[in-house]
Amino acid sequence: MNWANVLTALRLAAAPAAGWSAAGEHWLAALLLWLLAIVTDVFDGILARRFGAASSGGGFFDHGTDCAFVTFTLGGLASAGWIPWLLPILVPLAFLQYALDSRALAGRPLRTNRIGKSNGIGYFAVAGVVIVPNALAWWEWLPEVLGEALAWLLVATTLLSMGERLLLTLRGHFAK
Repeated sequence: MNWANVLTALRLAAAPAAGWSAAGEHWLAALLLWLLAIVTDVFDGILARRFGAASSGGGFFDHGTDCAFVTFTLGGLASAGWIPWLLPILVPLAFLQYALDSRALAGRPLRTNRIGKSNGIGYFAVAGVVIVPNALAWWEWLPEVLGEALAWLLVATTLLSMGERLLLTLRGHFAK
């Protein structure tokens, strides 16, 4: 195991705690875990490329860990009533489709699309929009209004991305 994978594993291990913290509205813990996830997500890729350890398997581990982290966190926020439940349900379904149509389990690199990549960032962002203001006691209206609006936007763009991937799969674009 290389250092990049250690950082990714740390993020994966933090996922259940992030979900629990968000569900219980333990905002400081949720904030620290959310920040840990962002830092480890940024640096695992940098370390993998810097030390020649980048691989399709490492990419799959990284993206799968991102999926797990945001699913747990968004699930916690949904259980506390901050965002709609549809979003944390769609996130792993979108990742499963992404992995399957990329043929990642056969060792192929993941095939990203623009909408999906933006959604991946957006999932972390919607969690931050709810967690950060609550943890720092800023703008009491912001998490409730903006968090829910952004979550519904991500529901729409996730469905759009999944539809686009399905269409491309049916047209044979991912067959190679």
